[in-house]
Amino acid sequence: MGSRMLGAAMMLLMLGLAIMAAAPLATSTIDAAQRQHLPDPGVLDLLDADRGKDGGIVPLDGEWEFYRERLLEPGDPRLGGLDMMPIRVPASWSAEPDNGLLETGRGHGTYRLLFRIPPEEVGTSRGLFIRSIGSAYRVWIDGAEKSGLGTVGINNQQETPQAHINLIYFQPKQEHIELLLQVSNYSFREGGIRREILYGGIEALTPYIVRELLYDIFIIGGFLFIGAYHLVICAIRKRDPATLYLGLVTVAVAVRTLLLNGYLSKLLLGIDSWELLVKLEYFVELLAYILLVLLMKHLYPREVHRAMLYLSYWTTAGLALYVLMHPADTYTSTLLQQTAVKAAILLYFVFYVGIKAMLRRREGALIHLFGLLVLTIAIINDTFYYMGWADTFEATNYAVVLFLLAQTVIVAYRYSLLSSRNDALVSELAGVNIKLEEKVRARTEDLRSKNEQLAESKSTRTKMLVHIAHDLGSPVVGIRRYLQLMAEGKQGTGHPAIMAKLVAQIAYIERLIQDLFELSKLESGELPFHMERITANVLMDDIRRRFEPELEQESYVLQVHGSRHAEISEASVVVDRFRILQALQNYVGNAVKFSRGISETITINGTIRRDVNGRPALMIEVADYGRGIPEEELPHVFRRFYTNRQGNDQGSGLGLAIVQEIARRHGGEVGVSSGEGGSVFYLALPLDES
Repeated sequence: MGSRMLGAAMMLLMLGLAIMAAAPLATSTIDAAQRQHLPDPGVLDLLDADRGKDGGIVPLDGEWEFYRERLLEPGDPRLGGLDMMPIRVPASWSAEPDNGLLETGRGHGTYRLLFRIPPEEVGTSRGLFIRSIGSAYRVWIDGAEKSGLGTVGINNQQETPQAHINLIYFQPKQEHIELLLQVSNYSFREGGIRREILYGGIEALTPYIVRELLYDIFIIGGFLFIGAYHLVICAIRKRDPATLYLGLVTVAVAVRTLLLNGYLSKLLLGIDSWELLVKLEYFVELLAYILLVLLMKHLYPREVHRAMLYLSYWTTAGLALYVLMHPADTYTSTLLQQTAVKAAILLYFVFYVGIKAMLRRREGALIHLFGLLVLTIAIINDTFYYMGWADTFEATNYAVVLFLLAQTVIVAYRYSLLSSRNDALVSELAGVNIKLEEKVRARTEDLRSKNEQLAESKSTRTKMLVHIAHDLGSPVVGIRRYLQLMAEGKQGTGHPAIMAKLVAQIAYIERLIQDLFELSKLESGELPFHMERITANVLMDDIRRRFEPELEQESYVLQVHGSRHAEISEASVVVDRFRILQALQNYVGNAVKFSRGISETITINGTIRRDVNGRPALMIEVADYGRGIPEEELPHVFRRFYTNRQGNDQGSGLGLAIVQEIARRHGGEVGVSSGEGGSVFYLALPLDES
C-alpha cells in the first residue's frame, strides 16, 4: 500500500511541475510578436502593431529617449538635445552597466517617447497601464500631467517612494502622442521602468487588469483557505504541531502575496507607505522561513541537528533586526546575500535532513524532499527574477501549491497507516476494556467494604448498613432463586421473562452501588466542585436545554418559567453547573416516575425569593401533577434509603439525599410540598451579591 501511495504522490507532483512549467505561458497575455523594434530612439509607430488576443493592447517596448540626472517637463528646450541618450524599456538602470546609465540603480532622469496611433483611435478613450517604475514618477501625455505615484526628488530626502499598478486614462487629440515621465529612485535596489508599459483601449485594458488582480486574489484566498483548514485540523487534534506550522506557513505566503501587490495592500489594508509595505513583506518572508524550519524539525526531529536549528533562529533574528534598523534601500540592495544565507540553510534541510529521513524510511520523506527541493529552487528563481538577472516568472506561489500538495499526500498516507493500526488495536482494546471493567467492579466493592467498616463506629452508619443489606439482599435472593430453578432444570435458561427479571435486578444493584459511591464522596468532600459566577437566566436556559429533549423522548411536555424575567436576568449565583443539573436530574426523574399515566406535563419555575434564613435566593422548583406524597411522609423523603413512596420499588432511596448534599455544598437548601394534585420539589441557591 505504501508503494502505491508513493507512486500516486509522485504522479501528482509531476503534474504540479507540468502546471508550473505551463504557468508563464498561461499568464503571459502579451505575445512576443507584439514587441516593436524602434527605428529611432524615442519613436514608435503603432499603425501596423499586432494587437493580439487582448483586443488592442500594445506594449511600448524598445528604445526610449532618456535624460540622465535631468527632470524635464513638456516644452523644455533641452528635450531632443545633446543630453539625450537611448535606453531600453523595460529594463532597470542597474541592468545595463555597459551604457553608463546609473549603474547603482539610484538616481533620477526623464524618459520620453513619441508614438503614432491609428487615426480611428483619435478622440476615443485610451489608457496606459503602468506596472512598476522605481520608485516615484510623474507622467505627462501631450503636455497634460496625469496621475503618477509618489514624489519625485533629486535625493533621498526629497523623494517619497510608492509602487503599485497604475491605470491612466486619456483621449488622444492627434495621431502623434508625446509621453514624458520623470523618474527618481533613491529607495529601492532597482530604478527605472522595470516592467512593460501597455497602451490600449479602456475596454481592453480594464478586463486585462481585473484578470491580473483576480489572479492575485485567487492565490491569496486559496492560501488563506488552505492555511485555515490546517489550523482547524490542528485545533481539533491539538497534538500535531507540524499541522500548525504548515497552516501558518500557508497563511504567511498568502499575506506576503497580498503585500507584494501594492494596489491590493492599499485597498484592503489601507497601507499607503511604501517603506512600511516593504518592511512588512520582508518580515512575513522571514516568518515563513522560520516556520518552514520548525515544520522540518517536527516532521523529522531525529534527523535535524540542534546546532542548525539555533543557526536558523539566530539567522532569522539577525535578518529581522537588520530589516528593522535600516531603510529599505539598504536591505533591499543586499537581497542576494540574504537569499544566499537562507537558501544555504534550506538546502541543509533539503539534502541532509531530507535524504537522511528518506534513507531511514520515514513516512513521506521522499515526497517531502521533492516538494521542499522545488520550493527552494523557486525561491532562488524569484530572487534572480526580482534582481533582473533572469527572464523567468514568479514561481514561489506555484511551488508552494506543489509543496502543500505533497503535505496533503503525506497526511493521507499517514492516516491510512493509522487506520490500519487502529483496526489491529480494536481486538486488543476489547480485552483491555473487559479487564478494566473487572478492576472497576473490584475497586468499587473494595471502597464499599471500607466505607462499611468505617460506618460501624457510628450509629448512623449502622442504620445505613442495615438498609444496604436489605436493599442488596432482596435482588440477590431473587437472582439466586431464578438461578437455582435453572440449575435444577425446573426453568429453561433462555426464558425471556426470567432473563428480563435477572437483568432488572442486576441493574438495580449497579444503580445502588453508583449512588452509594457518589453520596460517599459528597459527604467526605472528596468530590471536586468547579464553581463559576453566572447570571440566573443563563442557568435557567441551561436547564431548559438539558431536560427539554430528554422529556420529549418520554412524551412529556416541559414548561420552564422565569428565564426571561428582569429580576432573573439581573441576579447572579456561584454554582457548579454540572452538579446543579445532576441534582435537578433526580427531581425531574422522580417527577416522571410518579406522574406516569396521570399527567404528561412537568414544570420548572425559577424565581427570586428569600430562603428560610431570610437570604435572597434563586428558587428552582420542579413540579409534577402525579399522585402526590402523603403528608406524614414529607419529612422523610430526603433521608437515605427512603423508598416507602408508592411506585418507588426500583429506587435506591439515595437520589434525594444526593440532591440535599449538593445543595449543602452550595450553601443552599432543599424542600418539598405535596398534595393530591402532585408534588413540588425546590432547590434554593443563595444569590451572589458581591
